[in-house]
Amino acid sequence: MPTRVLLAPRNISGQATEYARAVAPLGIEAEVWSFGPTAFGFPADRVIDPDRLLSDPALRWGVLREAIDRFDVFHLQYARSLLPAMHPATPELLDLPLLASLGKRVVMHFRGSDVRLPSVHRELEPHSYFSSTSTGVDEDRLRNRVTICRRYCDRMLVSTPGLLDYVPDATWLPHVVDTATWQPPDRAQRPIPVIAHIPSSRATKASDVIVPVLQRLGEAGLATPSVLQDLDRDEMRRALQEADVVVDSLTIGDHGLVSVEAMAAGAVAVGHVREANRERNPGVPVVEATVETLEQVLRDLAADRSRRDALRAEGIEWVRTRHSPSVVGAQLLDVYQGPPRPPSGVHPDWPRSTTTAQVEALEQELEEALAAPHGLVAGLGTRRRQLPEWAVERFAARLGALEEALAQADPDHPLLDSPHRVDGPGRFPTASASLGDVLRRHPRVHELARRTRRGLRRIAP
Repeated sequence: MPTRVLLAPRNISGQATEYARAVAPLGIEAEVWSFGPTAFGFPADRVIDPDRLLSDPALRWGVLREAIDRFDVFHLQYARSLLPAMHPATPELLDLPLLASLGKRVVMHFRGSDVRLPSVHRELEPHSYFSSTSTGVDEDRLRNRVTICRRYCDRMLVSTPGLLDYVPDATWLPHVVDTATWQPPDRAQRPIPVIAHIPSSRATKASDVIVPVLQRLGEAGLATPSVLQDLDRDEMRRALQEADVVVDSLTIGDHGLVSVEAMAAGAVAVGHVREANRERNPGVPVVEATVETLEQVLRDLAADRSRRDALRAEGIEWVRTRHSPSVVGAQLLDVYQGPPRPPSGVHPDWPRSTTTAQVEALEQELEEALAAPHGLVAGLGTRRRQLPEWAVERFAARLGALEEALAQADPDHPLLDSPHRVDGPGRFPTASASLGDVLRRHPRVHELARRTRRGLRRIAP
């Protein structure tokens, strides 16, 4: 019986589909399941509604049961598993030990932001995209995910060499790009090159630096700039085939799928690849450029047609020998059928879902607001018996906003049924009132204040 593989729950950049196609000639039966609509027109064998997975236990466990019955290998993507990560009652990746206990082979494939730690990336990259954005990344949660995968997965994979900085015991599996499908046009580089920038995310590609550089080259008559975004799969292929040079990212320090697809389509790939990542991938023909050097690098390329022709040929051959379906398919066969890796002895600390953490933060803030309304009225202490009208209104507005946010995160939360809601959700009387009035009319406030004074950090419903 052939090995049966499930690739789920995401089809990042269409790579899950490419992996399934790559192993098909090797006797592997593979399916791609997408939990949610696939982006940019990427195909999937089955699309499952993630909202129904969260709300319908029968569907949630039915999907898991079907997968267990039908598949031998679970090639999971983006630090996700078959159970919804957002379910407030279910720890993330809880099905991994279940799959392992049933003798299933479990592979986790990390793709980027699921393991990339801002604190580490900022140390490695002087122009890290984390330096200019407020990430809100829970690094402990990312580390705990990797610990869970390390214990329960047979293999861990990363999509680019730079991710080995975060999961050093993983294996780098190259992207799959079929040069025959991309069919690079049979032409030499144009005298005045088309230089394209096609970011999936402008914030992570340094588009604010790249686009002005391309505009200046266009105004000088040195290049034809092409800046595109939100393309589906076919539009992306045509755009890359029309380009002579493609500028990828300057802020990650690693080359991704765009650079590989650009080379497959016959374009010269330009981007910042940190030296350590070039050593992990010797000879990669991505022309080095940084925020400081990009304009000069592009001017030199625009002026040197013969060099661009040479780089074009080198890039096409590189993709054929390193990223073709036959090459990557053989590596996947080893991943799917090689000897299992013994589990790590480290017991993981299960990460909370984002929803759970959000609810807990809202609980705490709402409880503190209810317990100490004086903290929301600009320093009018609890000893001041008379609160002005604006102070009561301010307290009521803040409390209403907190209740609304908590209702969106957890509509059935007990705090939303407390007796203080006398005039509808989050509404208080707006006439001038004493603090005693507030406490008498809203006994929940009084109870929370009393219990908080006893030193309780959390308020039981």
